[in-house]
Amino acid sequence: MEAPAALPSSPINWKTNLVVIWFSQFLAMVGFGCCMPFIPLLLKENLHIADDNIRGLYVSIYYLAGMTSLCIATTVWGMLADRFGRKLMLLRASYAAALFYPLLALAPNFWVLALVRFVCSFFSGTVNPAQTLLVSTTPAEKHGFVLGVLSTATSAGNMLGYLLGGVLVHYYGYTVAFFTCGGIYLVSALLIQFYAKEDFSIKLVKKQRSKSPYKFKDIMTPAVLWIFVMILIFGISFRLVQPYMAMLMELVHSEFKEVAFYTGIVSAAASLGGFFSGILIGWLCDRMAPRKLLLPILIFGGAATMAMAFSLNISMLIAARFFAALATGGVQPVLQLMLTKITKPELRGTYFGWSGSLSTAGGIICSLLGGGIAFFSGVRGIYIIAAIMLFIMIPLLIPTFHAMRKEYIVNPDATGNDLKN
Repeated sequence: MEAPAALPSSPINWKTNLVVIWFSQFLAMVGFGCCMPFIPLLLKENLHIADDNIRGLYVSIYYLAGMTSLCIATTVWGMLADRFGRKLMLLRASYAAALFYPLLALAPNFWVLALVRFVCSFFSGTVNPAQTLLVSTTPAEKHGFVLGVLSTATSAGNMLGYLLGGVLVHYYGYTVAFFTCGGIYLVSALLIQFYAKEDFSIKLVKKQRSKSPYKFKDIMTPAVLWIFVMILIFGISFRLVQPYMAMLMELVHSEFKEVAFYTGIVSAAASLGGFFSGILIGWLCDRMAPRKLLLPILIFGGAATMAMAFSLNISMLIAARFFAALATGGVQPVLQLMLTKITKPELRGTYFGWSGSLSTAGGIICSLLGGGIAFFSGVRGIYIIAAIMLFIMIPLLIPTFHAMRKEYIVNPDATGNDLKN
């Protein structure tokens, strides 16, 4: 199958774009971290849902609303990115987050809160459009590096956001924290609008698509399907633990008034682990075969996540969370890199949109499972299941890389030479 001609490009300094998009995503994650970890506490203090089992169910419903909306939207926005530009999609997500996140603090009851979250998730979500914009303006041999480096923005931003959010909630309340989130997202959007560069021609894309229409069977190859299965399972494991950190902290630390503060610290420890993971993975991705990275990552990540489930004090929980993030922070960049090596550049938005939707679909599944697990086996059971999901991914490496090698032989110019290693 003949590969379509690449889109012509004007001189874009990919290093400058990397810096701009990195700082934008750093700010976006600072804003996100100011509010998201504290939803279980907001339900208890502001909306007066005190029973732990019932609150666990409400937390699941809240995240289910967000995940369902995001799952649908990510595919839609990813396809539109390939038609109308990747920068436009990142701007849409950033401005929407700036508008909707502060409204969460004003919700008078749980169902309004869930509705606002649904709308917010549909129009926001900056990670995938940022990845797509960055990859589309970066040389192919640097894709592993930039994806790894960009992941450090998520970790570093979350680390500062969790700390800032913990302080703001502790001293000033949820309204100040959530409105701070919106303001920070606004700065992130303005940074992209005025400084990020993209070479994108709508007319050229329409002309190219009319000449080379893509069939579903050509796009959804066996290797792509296996990578998507891995992304879905990882999405379940990764997102399953996120909503319940505050509740796990309540079990580890008995002083409720200090739970928000220590939740921020534990979440910051996770972000620190993810930051170092991004640096390490970014350096290794362009030097090693993905199969040589994923196996130790999954083993170590599963063991550290299991240690979180059995943490008996704050120090143990902080250490386990740090090492779990250090390992699992590398999974998504490696899977995305594998996807870029077997897909066509002009369809990256579509593929990244699908991968984002599958990761979010994992969130939907774990939202449905999480409430039941929390209700019947407690919060610790959630972390045990998350670790098991990581271990399940290990045997799936065999068919995934087998399919990638076959597609490398058929279409070598769309892949990297790391598949030979």
